[in-house]
Amino acid sequence: MLKAEFIRGTLLKKEILPAFILIVNAFSWYFPLYVFFDSTLNKIGIGYTEVTIIFGAHYMAVVLFAIIGTTLVGKIISRNTLLSIWMFLGTIFSAFMVFLNSNNLVAVYLVPILMGIALGLGFPCCLAYFADSVNAENRGRVGGVMLFAAHLGMLLIGFLNNILGFEENVIIFTFWRAMGFFAFQFLKGKNSNIEKETIDTIDTSYKLLISEKSFILYMVPWIMFCLVNFFVGPLQQHHWGIEASNTVSTAEFGIASIATLIGGYFADSVGRKRLVILGYILLGIGYAMLSIFPSNQISIGIYAVFDGIAWGLFALIFFTTIWGDLSGNKAKEKYYLLGELPFLISSYISIIVAPYAAIIPISASFSLASFFLFLAVVPLMYAPETLPEKKIRERELKGYIDKAKKVKEKYT
Repeated sequence: MLKAEFIRGTLLKKEILPAFILIVNAFSWYFPLYVFFDSTLNKIGIGYTEVTIIFGAHYMAVVLFAIIGTTLVGKIISRNTLLSIWMFLGTIFSAFMVFLNSNNLVAVYLVPILMGIALGLGFPCCLAYFADSVNAENRGRVGGVMLFAAHLGMLLIGFLNNILGFEENVIIFTFWRAMGFFAFQFLKGKNSNIEKETIDTIDTSYKLLISEKSFILYMVPWIMFCLVNFFVGPLQQHHWGIEASNTVSTAEFGIASIATLIGGYFADSVGRKRLVILGYILLGIGYAMLSIFPSNQISIGIYAVFDGIAWGLFALIFFTTIWGDLSGNKAKEKYYLLGELPFLISSYISIIVAPYAAIIPISASFSLASFFLFLAVVPLMYAPETLPEKKIRERELKGYIDKAKKVKEKYT
């Protein structure tokens, strides 16, 4: 999938390297940090009410400062400056995690808010920077490679979290974010066109954005998936057991990383829409099997494969690709802000649902999940393909020509 021509001509271009650093560093820093913080709270022994408040404050900070960052960029502050401040704050606030080891209640409540600021302030701008750095016909493949690299980074940091002590882990997170900050400072000057594109883009209001038919047709299925995924997660953990649930999650993580890489190639050849529909169909089948055999190992194994593939495709499309495609020459930050809100807000559902997992029937939950995921395909049938039709036809023609050349070489 990664041809030498693509690596030299696209991935290693000076316009894309800063975006590569931003995406890989942000994803591989925040998600392991979130898991580390969650496990630290469990060790401290914080009660359910306090956990609900703590994570509620975290997600509120993420959303609030994402809105602030999106409002400021291009008007009061340049995108490069905002991203630099964002990464610098991420470095400083990562070091503040060390105060959790003192069981100080002030730190327990303050650190998640700082984590929210460290993620939210520049996250939409980070994704918009990527979209402006890569043209639409290569956005899938480049996004796939970046997310695959981010998965490897998460795997590395997750491994270190398991073998190192608390203070060493805090140092790892701080050092990793600092590396991303300094690398971006070194490379951002090589991509001066991004600042010009930010100035030349057309601003749009949130009201006009959410009234766009194509935006709604992709947003509704994405919301349905996020709600189903984070509602069912605690039920799986309770009914399958923590060890089995973690095994499934680990398998899905590995499958998703491969799916992002392969899916990126197909996203730029057959289009985004077909991949999204495929993901929902696979998920619907997986949950349908679980609704009949909720604890059967074969059903769980098939579900893990399908869910891993779907997660990889959805991460590729809904995190990096589709909102950049839909925005065109408009300000991309607002598209990415609204596009990532369902994931961020729905994450909080898992925390709310967890105490009630024992009284919620798992078979009925899987049946409803399957129904809603199949239902999510309906708006996608009316959604437009965001990859230009001309590019799809050009790549199909190029594929036919390459095959013809191989056949000719074989018989001559």
